[in-house]
Amino acid sequence: MTNRVPRAFPILFLALFIVGCASSSRFSTSQAPVTIASLSTDGPYAIRAYSSFPDAAEFGDATIYYPLDTGRPVGGVAVAPGFTERQRHINWWGPRLASHGFAVIVLDTNTPRDMPDLRGDALIAAVRTLKAENSRRGSPLNGRIDVNKMAIMGHSMGGGGTLIAANNHSDEIQAAIPFTPWQPEGDFSSITVPTLVIAGSADRIAAVDEYAWPHYQTIPHSTTRVYMEINGGDHFLANSNGPDLAVIGRYGIAWLKLYLDGDERYRRFIYGDAQKVDAGKFSRYIANP
Repeated sequence: MTNRVPRAFPILFLALFIVGCASSSRFSTSQAPVTIASLSTDGPYAIRAYSSFPDAAEFGDATIYYPLDTGRPVGGVAVAPGFTERQRHINWWGPRLASHGFAVIVLDTNTPRDMPDLRGDALIAAVRTLKAENSRRGSPLNGRIDVNKMAIMGHSMGGGGTLIAANNHSDEIQAAIPFTPWQPEGDFSSITVPTLVIAGSADRIAAVDEYAWPHYQTIPHSTTRVYMEINGGDHFLANSNGPDLAVIGRYGIAWLKLYLDGDERYRRFIYGDAQKVDAGKFSRYIANP
């Protein structure tokens, strides 16, 4: 006598299989092993970008990059260019960070010659723009942004603006990453958010001993801070055509994963064994967790 499989069983099995695969995919994306190699390139998420959203008086054109199918709200990052620069000079950060699970707004300043204080204003306005996208009807990011996870980044005068904005608005952000910052005689003793200062030992525009290093030293010891100086790195080391983007990106991603997402898997890339393998790349690496 032949045992018959109920007609509905294959359909039920297929449905359970699809759900199981989807759950497995979500689990593997969020909990996959993190390695130096995986942090040195694009992340696991497909990404999209758009530039149609309400204008802000503090900055010009901007592009928002975001990940698909994260299964959870994502943190936001605002990025500002340096003196005379446009988005294209730093826009590699957009897709790279988005592919690792962040919504990223890369902006143009109102004029390419805006000073650091205006760039700081632009960064905070961009953070507020990202937060507003979470509730804007028709936004691709409606309901998808964690408004309590925001960070700012910037190059040169944009790095100076990052420090100024973090100093004046630590209550609105959770992390900051100024790279090769330029801001004369800055005092950043009011910064309370984790701050990663990225510098280059061969910077001829914002010499580290005049800018990045003194800036770092004014950040309070009570604030989580790291000073990372690339040996032989120039002023443009973190820009879109920089030679060390795999290294720079790895530390930027790890910083945001640790201090925005609270993911402790990334701590070792800043303070532990996975950081020590890069010792030869740095002329100075000073960590105050």
